[in-house]
Formats: sequence, C-alpha cells, structure tokens
Amino acid sequence: MVTPELASQLGSIENLVALTVGQHTAGSLILMVSYGAHFAFILFFLAIAWQLAPRYRVIPIMSAVVMASAGLSMMREFSLWQESYALVGNLYQPLAENSSFTNAFRYGNWTITVPILLTQLAIAFGLPRPELHKRAIRMIIPAVLMIWTGLYGQFGETGDWARLNIWGVISSVFFVWLIVEVRGVISRGVQTSPTQLQAWPKNIWWFFLATWGLYPIAYALPQLGFTGDVVVVRQLLFSVADISSKLVYGIILSRYVLRRSALEGYVPAAEALETSPLGSSVASQRGD
Repeated sequence: MVTPELASQLGSIENLVALTVGQHTAGSLILMVSYGAHFAFILFFLAIAWQLAPRYRVIPIMSAVVMASAGLSMMREFSLWQESYALVGNLYQPLAENSSFTNAFRYGNWTITVPILLTQLAIAFGLPRPELHKRAIRMIIPAVLMIWTGLYGQFGETGDWARLNIWGVISSVFFVWLIVEVRGVISRGVQTSPTQLQAWPKNIWWFFLATWGLYPIAYALPQLGFTGDVVVVRQLLFSVADISSKLVYGIILSRYVLRRSALEGYVPAAEALETSPLGSSVASQRGD
C-alpha cells in the first residue's frame, strides 16, 4: 500500500494507480509510437535539407536533432513504463521491483528541444542576424522558465494541489510571455515572406496555439482523479502534443522554406516542387 508520505515522494500518479491490461497496453503503444515516429523522421529531415537553399538547410537539420533528442527521451519513458509495472492477477501494479515512473524526462527533453524549435522559426522567416538572435533569446527565456516551473509544480500531482496549481499558474504566466514573443516573430514572418507565402506564418501561429495548448491540459489532468483512464489519456495528450509540436511542426517549416527557396530561384527546390502548382509557377518564371 502506498502511503501519503511515499506518494508525495514519488511525484507521478502513474506510481499510484493500478492499470488494466488494456490500459497498460495502450500506454505502451502510445509511448512506442511516440519514440518510433521521432526516430523515423530523422532521415527525412536530413534528406530534405539538400533540396533547400543553403541559408535554410539548418532548419531541417535542427529538426533532425530534435527528433533524435525527443526519440531518446520517449524511449526512456517507454522503458520506465515497462519496468515500473508488474502483472499481478488481472491488473498491472505500479512500483514493480522498486522501480518508479516519472515524466521528468519529458521536461528535460523540452529544455533541450524547445529552444531549438523556437530558433527555427526566426531562421525560417529570414530575419536579419542581429534581430534573429535578439528575438530567439526573447522567446527562449520565457520558454525555459515555463518548463522549469512546470517541472517543479508537477511533483505535486499526487495530491499536493496547491503546489501543482500555484506553480502551474506561474508556468502559465511564462507561457503567455512566450506567446507574445512568438506572435512578434510571426508578425515579422508575414512581413518578410514572399507574397505567395504570407498565409503560412499566420497558419503556423494557429498551429502553435493548438498544439502547445495541449500541455497545460495534460499537466492539470491528475486533478480529475487517480484512475487508469486519466493516466493513459495524459500520456496520450503529452505524446500528441510532442509529435505535433516537434515532428509535424518541423515538416511544416521544411515545406515553407522549400517553397521559399524555390521562389528565390534555387533550382533543386523548384525541381522538388515541379509537380505542384507553385513548382510549375516557379518553373514558368524561370522560362523552363
């Protein structure tokens, strides 16, 4: 039996809740798909880099780094999930062989990957180097503070709701600050984008809000109750948010700079797009 004192030390509701076979299997699949998807797209991003104008190649390369880092983190979470439960009767009981589960590795990974994701945005929009550095730093500072305060607060999810919510609010303040900074970069992206691509930054803005907005929901979810469904749904929300805000986001930025490279006259990019309306338009402008 897990005592309240032990619960406060464990820090994650996964260590307090027995799971049915179906719930444990669902959690395993969610984490496996999450790390598998990230690893699978490393080569994709490295391959597409060579279709881009040299100034934009760093963007998919940075995405490949994000994929490797996130994949390793999710693989560790998957390993902990497998090690921390033991099938007893018809339920998977937590704390198998004195092994506990934690979501802290996610926060560690976000500390690495989120600054990269934000810097990609400024690079993709072609901001001048001094402005790029300035805006990247202004996004990274609130992002890291948001992650670290959220990490401290999430250790209250086993019943210390004051800690969970107070630090959740503090983390949300930094999130709002981050949103303001990202909005500034998006506005500059609209200004610096070719006319044909000015809708892209606006769409990226809404995508950013929708995907990053899943994290605070997952953070607060334990307050609905210590049940197997809450445990599994939270892992699902975290994983959907990670795949969307890293992998899908990386694809969107790569496709944006591919089109931008083509419009700027980079031949490999135009050839990669030659079967699309934009590619045909670019080829026509070149006289092909």
